[in-house]
Amino acid sequence: MIWTEEQVRALVTDAGTLKRGLDLAMPPKWSNLGRTDTAAWGECAGSGSKPYQVGIDLTEPAFKCSCPSRVFPCKHGAGLLLLLAREAARFTGNTSPPWLAEWLAKREQNQPKKVTQAPVAKAIDDPSASEVEESTVQEAASLVSEARLQRMQRGAAELLIWLQDLISAGLAQTENQPRTFWENQAARLVDDQLPGLASVLRELATLRYAGLDWPERLLARLGELYLLVRAFLRLEQLSPELQQDVLQLVGINSKKEDVQAQQPAVADTWLVVGQVTKEEERLLARRTWLWGIGTGRYALVLEYSFGGQAFATALVPAGQYVGSLAFYPSACPLRAVTTGAWTFSGIRPRLMPAGNSIHGFLDTYTTALSHLPWLREWPVTLNGVIPQFDPKAQPILFHPTEQLQLPLRCDPELAWQLLAASGGQPLTIFGEWNGHAFFPIMHWAAPVAAPTAISA
Repeated sequence: MIWTEEQVRALVTDAGTLKRGLDLAMPPKWSNLGRTDTAAWGECAGSGSKPYQVGIDLTEPAFKCSCPSRVFPCKHGAGLLLLLAREAARFTGNTSPPWLAEWLAKREQNQPKKVTQAPVAKAIDDPSASEVEESTVQEAASLVSEARLQRMQRGAAELLIWLQDLISAGLAQTENQPRTFWENQAARLVDDQLPGLASVLRELATLRYAGLDWPERLLARLGELYLLVRAFLRLEQLSPELQQDVLQLVGINSKKEDVQAQQPAVADTWLVVGQVTKEEERLLARRTWLWGIGTGRYALVLEYSFGGQAFATALVPAGQYVGSLAFYPSACPLRAVTTGAWTFSGIRPRLMPAGNSIHGFLDTYTTALSHLPWLREWPVTLNGVIPQFDPKAQPILFHPTEQLQLPLRCDPELAWQLLAASGGQPLTIFGEWNGHAFFPIMHWAAPVAAPTAISA
């Protein structure tokens, strides 16, 4: 099992632990390094007379350290895994020391207990699955009381008038408006328990003068908002799945526990094909894209971490897992949560999703957009594309066979990294399409792998 530094960085969510681990990932600080197919170990010099004993169960992964820290992984665990990713040849020992063997044996004894404690997952081909989903939709809609729904729809109706006045006056008039023009309306939406609409309105205010094409983008987003408000006011006429999307967009979120308990589980072998972590209002938000090898289905696991706490799952890029997901009800279901027991089965850097051409993926995206007009990010794996810069020095993906190109949505550093990885040759790239540009997340060199092949 080969780990990369990128995967280790994704695993250590606390920035302080990662920084201290990077400081320790140097050979002079370690002794008695060793590894097997399932474990790695070493001794790290500290301030005391005895070195700290550090071990890693690579099958999960899980960490053990004799230091007093109660954070897992601690800086020593992070440092050992980083050193393994950088200089695996230094791990010459092949017999686990007694302290590590004892810990691994206890973990193996406890493993069956974890499985029996896990919720029982229902198979996707359960004939009652569609009935379960339908009843779930009805139950979720009933979570909104009639009184609250009426209050929300009154607020939405006022927003509709506000939007009509705005468009009637013309976007040029917004240039004379202070920021409170947007903020006051957003505050009224919060009072009417419509936080989702308020967030959209606050985002619209930031679009002004953001780029040369800001009038077009602002007008398009206002159109989306108008459509959303009209849909919310006609909620009972929508399909049950689209009702869930509209409720979520205006600010009524389904609970993770309800989704796990009520939605049918989709069992598969899942490959992590992309992971993006960014800071949002003192929180770390992590979007992990999974691809089901058997189902060929994409899934998005969205998680948050506060104050350096670990994320709920230990998903790492290119990691392969066996387990089940429950998808949030939607007209275009992508977001999901893990359910039941998950088993880590190794890093698969050469395994990739079934790819698509630019023509093919645009057809698929168009169909998805017809089901969910407010679709933001659409996952796609593109085959045979070459990163380039166009005559205006803007990064693009060029498909030589189709003679088509897509604009890239990334900073220049990432664009140059892709260009260097390509060397002028086609790549397979996974990323997100937002209707205007492609955000690259993970790439593989040619040749393109067969979609059903699983390399060990």
